[in-house]
Amino acid sequence: MTTPTAATAATAAAGAAAAPGRPRPTIGRFRQAARLTRTEFTLFVRYKTAWMFLALPMFLLVVSLGMESYEVFPGVDSTAMSMAGMLGSIGLIVGLGHASNVFTARREALVLKRLRVSGVPQAAIFGAVIGVVALFSLLVAVLMTAVTSAFTGSMPQDPVMLLVAVLLSTVPMTLLGLLVTPMVRNAEAAQMAAMVPMMILLFLGGLFIPLGMLPDPLREAMMLLPVAPVTLMAQAAFTGYDVFGGLEAATQPGYLGLWAAALPSICVVLAWTAVLALLVRRFFKWDPRQP
Repeated sequence: MTTPTAATAATAAAGAAAAPGRPRPTIGRFRQAARLTRTEFTLFVRYKTAWMFLALPMFLLVVSLGMESYEVFPGVDSTAMSMAGMLGSIGLIVGLGHASNVFTARREALVLKRLRVSGVPQAAIFGAVIGVVALFSLLVAVLMTAVTSAFTGSMPQDPVMLLVAVLLSTVPMTLLGLLVTPMVRNAEAAQMAAMVPMMILLFLGGLFIPLGMLPDPLREAMMLLPVAPVTLMAQAAFTGYDVFGGLEAATQPGYLGLWAAALPSICVVLAWTAVLALLVRRFFKWDPRQP
């Protein structure tokens, strides 16, 4: 599993260096990121564990079908709300699980060290994996939306917000996965370690316990975490209701009104993205851990 990953990533990085005795060609960061993204895409498709992470949100979607159903809004029941909210789990599961696993494996195989020595910037290395996670997360989101629409008989009221919610969650969750790698020695340990924050955020993100059923102080505290805002954005986008202030007072404010209501949630996710990016820059380890 790690051998082809390491070899391919190292080859992609080596291509940026010039032959001995010749001047090194200048390659922009965008081209480097594009090359690495293409390599990451190939590796992701070949990586069986990555497909497991892609399947987990679909499994949670099926689990939500077994929950007790009751009417939340006219024409919208709790099952539809749960299924829409499960879209918020995609970036969490794929980003956190995949990034922690592959970067730990590459670090121990000295691939990350060779990438850094070859002059590939940190932004290109991390941007490539974030781009691939975002792409596959969107594909899973489209599939899950189709299943939800087929089951509920209704289409998303704001598809753009739905896609933005999925994209917003992939970046901080992938960065969180990168922060797991300094704490573990190998890819197997990374998978286990990533499950801890993953399960905590799944429970605190309103995916199993509806946020609308919680007391206001607890719901507002959970809204400061990076998953709950995404869950509510997905539910609001699918139903067209402003659920950010609770279910009791939820209304249908229209397209612009719904985006205005979502702005605080977007700001929370962006703030987490900035904080996690700084932490990754400070604590991410490029060299293998010493035994």
